[in-house]
Amino acid sequence: MKPATLWVALISLLLLAACSKQPQWTLFYYPDIQQLDIDKPDTQPQAAEKMDRYHAIAGYYQTLQQCQDKGRGMQHLNEGKGSFECGHNCRLDDRDMVICDQWHNNGP
Repeated sequence: MKPATLWVALISLLLLAACSKQPQWTLFYYPDIQQLDIDKPDTQPQAAEKMDRYHAIAGYYQTLQQCQDKGRGMQHLNEGKGSFECGHNCRLDDRDMVICDQWHNNGP
């Protein structure tokens, strides 16, 4: 491969990577839970430590709307059963627990 072609390919790859955004919302889907027991949608639920959030991850999305739409779609495919929540800027803490800056559940 010629050096000029290599530079064009490298610059194209860097520009493509720079234009892609990191997903900010994580979908957590619980097929066996009908309704999450969460009082406030913007705070971390107290029941979080009892749920296995890590294994409930069902996707990553750019916007809250995309996350909620996918969660509702999964409920629809599961005949209306299950529950979901979307977390913003999620990560694992030092105990390998999922923590997020904000939580939004699917509501009653």
